[in-house]
Amino acid sequence: MPAPELAAECENCGIVDADLVLVRRVYLVPPSWETPGSRTVIAEPEWWCVSCVSQYPCEVVDDA
Repeated sequence: MPAPELAAECENCGIVDADLVLVRRVYLVPPSWETPGSRTVIAEPEWWCVSCVSQYPCEVVDDA
């Protein structure tokens, strides 16, 4: 997926922004009395705005 050159839409919240970050979405389930917690990383990367990256669990995709 190529980096956006102009303002594009965040794939998480939908805001139009020129500074998007390529991330993988992470789903967290906290542990409870009966079950252990879990962490699931979605393989397909998405373009997120800086606000979403700072507020929601995700992993930044390393370009190297």
